[in-house]
This record gives sequence, structure tokens and C-alpha cells, in this order.
Amino acid sequence: MSSSVLNASEAQPDVEKEPLISDKDQKPTTLSGIQKALLGGEDHDEWDCTQYHMDNLTTWTAFLLTKGAAFDKPGTWRCMACAITVSICMAVYTQIGIYGVSISKIDLFVHRLSTFLNVFVGFLLGFFLSSSMLRWYSCTNAFLQLLDSVRSMQMQMIALGVDRVRREMLSRYGILSAWLLHFSLSAQQGGAESQVSESAQLEKTWMWLEQARPNLVLPEEKRRLLRHQECYALLWTWVASLVGRMAQDGEIPPMASPTYGRILEIVEAAYGSIRDVRSLQKVRPPFVYVHTLAVLVHVNHILNAISFGLVVGMTTQAAMGKADRNLRSDLPRLVSSLFMAFCMSMVAPFLYLALLDVCVCISQPFTYVEGKIPALKFIRNLEEDIVNAAVMADNTKWEKPRFKK
Repeated sequence: MSSSVLNASEAQPDVEKEPLISDKDQKPTTLSGIQKALLGGEDHDEWDCTQYHMDNLTTWTAFLLTKGAAFDKPGTWRCMACAITVSICMAVYTQIGIYGVSISKIDLFVHRLSTFLNVFVGFLLGFFLSSSMLRWYSCTNAFLQLLDSVRSMQMQMIALGVDRVRREMLSRYGILSAWLLHFSLSAQQGGAESQVSESAQLEKTWMWLEQARPNLVLPEEKRRLLRHQECYALLWTWVASLVGRMAQDGEIPPMASPTYGRILEIVEAAYGSIRDVRSLQKVRPPFVYVHTLAVLVHVNHILNAISFGLVVGMTTQAAMGKADRNLRSDLPRLVSSLFMAFCMSMVAPFLYLALLDVCVCISQPFTYVEGKIPALKFIRNLEEDIVNAAVMADNTKWEKPRFKK
């Protein structure tokens, strides 16, 4: 009977007593398949929007950088193609139906039309870009604060001489919370337009977690966490309860001590950082503001395309000799006006369109590849720091501290 029980215990080892990150877990944490799923099936394993060489941006080499740039968006070039089509249609119409217009009137009309919304749209885009960058940095700082809470909790337990099993359980809950938060927000890539149910998002989150870290959560813990959509936040309830139990058992200072209050402050900071990350990702700018800004950018692009087509038509008339004598005599001025119209009516609106796309990307830090927070790298660094700190704590020249006698 005893031998059978011994064999059963050897067949089913205690997960809590195993190392937090074993050698068999190292390969899945590369997340090649996970990242491909998160990034729309493309191979972006090595892409990180925060890792680039500043020196390449200070020279003309910046024009050759396309990966991750705003000018690599197909939608932006489709809008540009539509604007060119509008300009061609306007040029053809000018060739057919507009004659005898003086060059001064053309310049005045084109100038007013091309500058009608440029200043106003540029101001609104600058404000939107500023607020989007603030959201991105705030979301990044909140996510890093969550990871720092896990590190701080481990340091508190090491300083108090808590048993290794307890320390690793607390660290495991913190790491699991970070993984679930990241995968949960990444599963909502389509936003409200994707019509993905919460149950489908939760199922996708746990599927990615099992592929990335299959041994991080126990079966019984998974069954309990699956009942809740925001399980990444509820994990810190377990942490708080476990800390309270340890205080009652005498493993850490009692509840009335300042040390216990400091430990609870770490738990509160972790929960607050989760709330900040979740709100910054889910609460978007009001639709009426973003939609109005997008419409203004596109209307400005269309109006400038019309003005550029008008200049192209008039210049073509003068070059082909179909215009009146005054217009043909102003051909050099029309050519210079054509170049200025191209810069003001085609290049500038295109840059505004690219800037709008940049604002949309960085306003959703967990959605778009071009503005995605490198959360995978942060979590892997956290796990490495946890393991290194545990090794250093177990290998000291002095006797390890112990609060519980």
C-alpha cells in the first residue's frame, strides 16, 4: 500500500515545490506562435516598436525605413490613390469645361481652397497626437508598475525569511496576473467592431496562456479563475488573503504592524496599476471627437485634391495652347504654381493622413503592432528577475533571516 502511494506521488509531483521557471518552460516562453497569433498571423517575432536606432532617424536613411512606419499602411496609400483619382477627374473637367479664367483668380481660388482646413486640421491633429502619446506612456508606466509590485512582494518575503514555497506561490500569482492581463487585452484587438463575445475572448486568453506558460497555473486554480472575466485582477485577492493568513500564522509581522501595512500597499498598487492599464486600453477617446477629426482630415484631403486637379488642368491647357493668350503667357507662373500646389495640396494632406493613423495606433497600446507595448519582453524580464533574486537570496554568506521562530 505504501509503495503504491509512493509511486503515485512520484507520478504526480507537487507543482508548488517545483522551480518557478523550469527548463521545459523556456522554449514556450519564446512565444513565436503566440506572437504570430497576436499580430495577425504575420512573423513579427523580433519586432519591437521601442527598439530602434536614433542615428538612422537623423539622416536621410529615415526615408528607407518602412517596417513599423506610418507610410507602410495600405489604407493610407488607398486614400492617396483616391485623391489622385479626384485630381485627375478635376483636371479632365478643367480641360473640357473651363476656359478663359485669369491666372490671378486661379491662384486666389487654389490658395483659399488649399488652406481652408490645413491650419485647423493641423492644430487638432497635434492635440490628438499629444493626448495619444500621454495615454501610451501612462499605460506603459501602469503595466511596469504591476511588474514592479511582483518584484517588491518577492523582496519583502525574502527580507522576512518566508518559506520558499510561499514566496514562489506569491510570485507565481503575480506573474500569472501579468500574463492574463496582457493576453486579455490583446484578445480584444478588433475592439467593439469585431463583435467578439467575452466568453470567446476569455477562451482565447487561456489558450494563449497554456501555449506560453502551460505549468504556471494549477488545474484547480484554473477552474476557479475561468468563472471570472477579469481574473487577472482577482488573483491579487488571493495574494491579499494569503498574506493575511501568513500574518496570522506568524510567518510575517502581524496585521497591526507597519510591515504588514507596507505589504498590503504593494497589493493595492498592483490592483491600481491593473485598473489603470485596463481603463487606458478600454476607454477610448469619444467617438464624436475622433470621427469629426477623421472627417475633417479626409475632407481636407479631398478639397486639396480638387484644387490640385484645377491647377493641373489649367497648366495643361496653357501647355497645349488651348487657353487664351493671357493664360499662355502665364505658363511659367502656372508651372511654379503647379509645383507649389503639389506640395501644399498633395504632400501636406498625405502627411496629415499618416499622422492621423499614427495617433490611432498609439492610442491603443495593446492593439496595433506599430504602437504595441513590448509587454512580452517586460514579462520575460520579470520572470528572469524573480528567478535570479531567488537564487541570490538562497546563496548568501550569512544565515538567512527568519521572522517566524
